[in-house]
Amino acid sequence: MTQLDLFAGLEEEPEPVPATFAATQTPAVSSSPPPATVPSPRPPRPRVVRDPHGQAMRIGEAVAGVWHRQHGGTRIEVPIGIVAALALIRQRDEDGPDLKAQILGQDDAQLIGMFREIWSMYWIHRPDLIDRARILHEWLNDEEIDGHRAYVVRGVTKAALDYGLFDLTAHADPYLRAQADVLSPVMMLVRSSGAQQGLGEYHTPAPVADAMADLLAAESVFDVTLQANEPQRGQHIHDPAGGSGGLLRSAAQHLRERGQDPADFQWSMCDIDEIAAACGAVNAIIWSLGPRVTVACDDSLANPRAIEDAMKHARAVIEHRDETLGKARIIAAVRQAQQLLEQATPVAA
Repeated sequence: MTQLDLFAGLEEEPEPVPATFAATQTPAVSSSPPPATVPSPRPPRPRVVRDPHGQAMRIGEAVAGVWHRQHGGTRIEVPIGIVAALALIRQRDEDGPDLKAQILGQDDAQLIGMFREIWSMYWIHRPDLIDRARILHEWLNDEEIDGHRAYVVRGVTKAALDYGLFDLTAHADPYLRAQADVLSPVMMLVRSSGAQQGLGEYHTPAPVADAMADLLAAESVFDVTLQANEPQRGQHIHDPAGGSGGLLRSAAQHLRERGQDPADFQWSMCDIDEIAAACGAVNAIIWSLGPRVTVACDDSLANPRAIEDAMKHARAVIEHRDETLGKARIIAAVRQAQQLLEQATPVAA
């Protein structure tokens, strides 16, 4: 039986990065010498994409096409959440098993369980960002996911993987993971044009965002003051109308190209659209922006304290996580003590 282990060695990482799927199989017992083995072909691994923005758009088109053809419905957060969860998977072992084959080889219950596990594990490590992304995974809390929904989930999963999602997001190197914003085209293409216009939602094209990042010295682009054109550690990079975080992505890439670590900076963004803000929160993890990231879902013009309010909410979420984990540890310790006591107690004749 094949077992998928998304999070082996997770705690070894300073930031939650799922390990590869670990395939385990019980060997058959035999007294005869093992037969000669034929080397299996190397499993597919993430490749460097020459046109990452174009590939992100093709993934968005494929996902939107499957969602609408299979009559996924109006809950567009479902396909976006599927792609977001898949984008959180890393392939750290280039010689490991084929992640795509293992994911698609699961039955419906296992596939849904995998998505629940991804979001749950990331909530443990980044509850502030995963709580902001709640709209993308709340549908997994439904007591029963019917056959049609499971069918569509599988179709969206296959489309995203067939069109090379892991080639954009499964790299161990955060610079390669941040070459494109794959969630932005998915969000735009599954949402009708009328809905986009009603929200006033216009995403900055990735090449434009990259060009703007080259002009970081202009304070009108980012809320950061540069000395001698060199960003200083600890400075605050902010986008008041962040969408899914495209400008922050470009800024982070700009910093890495200059030999700096985005985790040394403070990041924040605000967007009035709940799904866009959720995508920005997930992207902050995918792109490894570091521990000091705040994503607000608010009207930054109407509420100038939107980021401060979001920081306060994030602290409350982290406190809740700590309290929940503390209770879980106590319960686990009590159960372990009970098991030890039962083992030590002699059974009456």
